[in-house]
Amino acid sequence: LWEWESVMTTEIKCCGETLQRHCCQQVCHKYGNDDQCRFQFPHEIVESSYYDAETKSVVHQCLDGNINYFNLHVLVFCRHNHDLKCILSGKAAIFYITDYITKSDLKTHEMLSLL
Repeated sequence: LWEWESVMTTEIKCCGETLQRHCCQQVCHKYGNDDQCRFQFPHEIVESSYYDAETKSVVHQCLDGNINYFNLHVLVFCRHNHDLKCILSGKAAIFYITDYITKSDLKTHEMLSLL
């Protein structure tokens, strides 16, 4: 068991660094976001996860502000970049997935105004 944990830890570090590290590029600053990354990098450093009662949200631990939020097992076993998002309604999920697949220049709030 110790050997498996050691290998898993090494793989998490290797995959996290090569697959999940964000480096700002031109796409980060389109739509007039010249002064900051539109993907909100770097993330705020958070020493340990906690529940924020005021916003009713879970704030996850973040020790490196330029690493995407990820799931350890998905990262190691699928070996691809991914970003975890919390979507609380079916309608929001449909819009998020549609936006992601079509990569439309229209923002979600602009699409909603068309309905």
